[in-house]
Amino acid sequence: MRKIIHALFVISILVVLVLCCACVLPFGDQKPQQGGGPVQVSVPAESSRISFEVALQNLKKYQMESSTGSENVKRIYYILAKDVDESGDAMSWVFGVNYGSGDRLLIYEKSGWTAFPRSNTTLPSDEIVVDQIVSPGTLFTRNKVVLSTPSSAIPEMRDLELQQGNYTLKIYTGNKERIFIFNATTGAVIA
Repeated sequence: MRKIIHALFVISILVVLVLCCACVLPFGDQKPQQGGGPVQVSVPAESSRISFEVALQNLKKYQMESSTGSENVKRIYYILAKDVDESGDAMSWVFGVNYGSGDRLLIYEKSGWTAFPRSNTTLPSDEIVVDQIVSPGTLFTRNKVVLSTPSSAIPEMRDLELQQGNYTLKIYTGNKERIFIFNATTGAVIA
C-alpha cells in the first residue's frame, strides 16, 4: 500500500512541477540586463502549501461524480501529508476514504483533486475522527523542541502519516531518515 501511495505522490508531484514550470521573458521593448552577478528574485507571498484545515474543508465539499446520497458520506481511515513544513502545511494531502462502496484514495493539491476510485488499496480498520485528533499544525507547535534540528546546508523533507490513532513523522535529510511517532489524540511523543 505504501508503495502505491508513494508512487501516486511522485506522479502527482511530477505533474505539478511540469505545470508550474515557465520561462520569464522581457515585456515589450525591454532589453535583457547584461552582466553577471546575483539577481534578486521576488517570490510570491502566497505559499504553494496547503493547511490541514483547508484540505479537510475541501474534502467535506468534494463529491465523486457518481456519488449520491449516503454514498457521499466519507469515512476517513488514512491521511498522508507530503512535504510538510514546520507549521504543518503540506504540498499535498492524501486521504484514504470509504464512500460505502469501496476504499478510495483522494489526493488534494493546489491544482485540485485527483481520485483513485475503487483502488486495490486496503485501508486501515480504525476510522479517523478528525474532531478527536490534534491538527498537524498543533502537533508541530507542541513538539517544536523535539523536532528542532541543528541548521544544515541540506534541506529537510517531512512526510506525516496518520493511521491507527498515531501520527508517524518521517524527516529526510539527504540519505538520513528520522522517525517520530505521536499519539494523534494528545500529540504526545510515543517514540
